Amino acid sequence: MDLIYVKDIDKSLLYQGFTIRTSLLKYFMEKFKKLSIGENRKISIILNDKIYTDIQVINQNFNREKYPNHPEMYQVRYTPQHAFSQALRILFPEITNYVDSQLTLNKTLKIQGRKTSNIKIPENMRCSIAFYTTENPNVWEALPIYATEFDQLKNKIAQYPINEPDFEDLLLNDNTAHFTQESHIIKIRKLNKNVCDNLKKIYGYRCQICGQLITTPYGNEKKVIDAHHIDPFITSLNNNFNNIMILCPNHHRIIHAYNPTFKLKNKEFLYPNGYKEGLLLNLHL
Repeated sequence: MDLIYVKDIDKSLLYQGFTIRTSLLKYFMEKFKKLSIGENRKISIILNDKIYTDIQVINQNFNREKYPNHPEMYQVRYTPQHAFSQALRILFPEITNYVDSQLTLNKTLKIQGRKTSNIKIPENMRCSIAFYTTENPNVWEALPIYATEFDQLKNKIAQYPINEPDFEDLLLNDNTAHFTQESHIIKIRKLNKNVCDNLKKIYGYRCQICGQLITTPYGNEKKVIDAHHIDPFITSLNNNFNNIMILCPNHHRIIHAYNPTFKLKNKEFLYPNGYKEGLLLNLHL
């Protein structure tokens, strides 16, 4: 699984797609292969174990006589109604709410004849999503990087030079867990999915906190469940089974939003306001 591209979460990504930055275009085409001018190719993207189809990658056919020195422009496109677009907005609710509020504000300003500005995501909300190759060249896998992880990641990177020769020695028990380093982007986590997938099977795809198999009303054909690193992988590089908890998306989002402390002895989360929440299911911690 090779890194294809990393994109910050912004209005464009949440609603319509994104353009590959010119500085990264050569690297992108090495992984994705070149398209003819005006050609488009349909891809699918796997996100949280669900596959989203009918996403287009386009080599835009702009006026090349007028702009002869402009590099080729590759874009990944989908509509606001596309299932992948909707999934991203559910996955990043804080940024989505912020973008929607700014869109409403800009609409009001336009009506008033006042100047509007591009929507810039505040630094403390900043999240990204990384796209990786799979065995099928037209299927990508997407991994989210949340704001808390992003801040921890920046602090961790600052401790190491770009060409640190002993970086691999920082890996813990998971021999496949490491950071892929690119001089033009942040370090991105890569880890063995089987560690998390096996735990999901052990718990029957139920949340350890609420015990629910949340897909039951919908038929259970698709398993919707998350794996959460108790000590963030960004700082610990620990992808072992005893650092992972199986959670429903709701509890996973709550934990990332409120950042409670997990008390291993009592098997419970302690939230900043004093609220405690224990595990209903526990077979491995």
